[in-house]
Amino acid sequence: MERERSFFDGLLHGRDSLPLYHDEDGKQYEGMMVTDDYLPPLELMRFYTSFGVRGYNHIEVADYNWPDSVVFKQEVTDYASRLKGEVWVGAWIGNYSHDGHNVTLNIKYYPQSANKAKEVYPLFATVNIMEMVGQAYPDNLFRNDSLSVNFKVDKDIKNAYIRYISTGHGGWGGGDEFNPKLNEIFLDNNRIIAYTPWREDCGSYRILNPASGNFANGLSSSDLSRSGWCPGTVSYPVYVPVGDLKAGEHLLKVAIPVGDPSGNSFSYWCISGVLVGDFIE
Repeated sequence: MERERSFFDGLLHGRDSLPLYHDEDGKQYEGMMVTDDYLPPLELMRFYTSFGVRGYNHIEVADYNWPDSVVFKQEVTDYASRLKGEVWVGAWIGNYSHDGHNVTLNIKYYPQSANKAKEVYPLFATVNIMEMVGQAYPDNLFRNDSLSVNFKVDKDIKNAYIRYISTGHGGWGGGDEFNPKLNEIFLDNNRIIAYTPWREDCGSYRILNPASGNFANGLSSSDLSRSGWCPGTVSYPVYVPVGDLKAGEHLLKVAIPVGDPSGNSFSYWCISGVLVGDFIE
């Protein structure tokens, strides 16, 4: 599934070199969906930085000894066919820190039996990695429409599934970050999954969040349940079974009932989907 262009072209030549997707209101989004000649980013791992580890370790809270870093780990064996030879791997952190973050990336390879690597088809990625040069937030993408992705499979695929990552954002009381929202995915007009990304375990990671704000009721900001993510953790993919998929054109849709804006605040969803499977010889 090679294409003439990739997201790397946007990094080299600017966001205007990326293909556009338009929602029903006419707003455009750069480089987020696969096209006949373009591949969106392949998201290896989505992690969420903690609130202030190391930089704010001077804050004292009873019974907490803050670590000086956070380690995120995830298996990415599904993507082995894309992680050989020379590969560009990037890390993007959208944040409010003036000095940014220090990131160290390691990919470890372990000997295994001679199983054939799976085929990998990146389909969509709505994280606006090029935010600092104006790549659009996906704030209106689902409000009046579903996300529609037309894609072509070169050969018949068996045992196919979609690795789907979904996190909701909008950090006020009525925002999608703090309100569960149903995610539905349709393939060729058949619903293949309906689930709600929601994390209720965020309080387990208080030790990683020294700068988390504390409320009068005893809760801390990093403890609050969120739409698919917690500060200081990895948001792991959901596996959506597809079965066998015939070569040719297919249509995938994602529907999320995004909440309405409030003043200058707005909700948006960062989602990515990758089709994985085995070619039928």
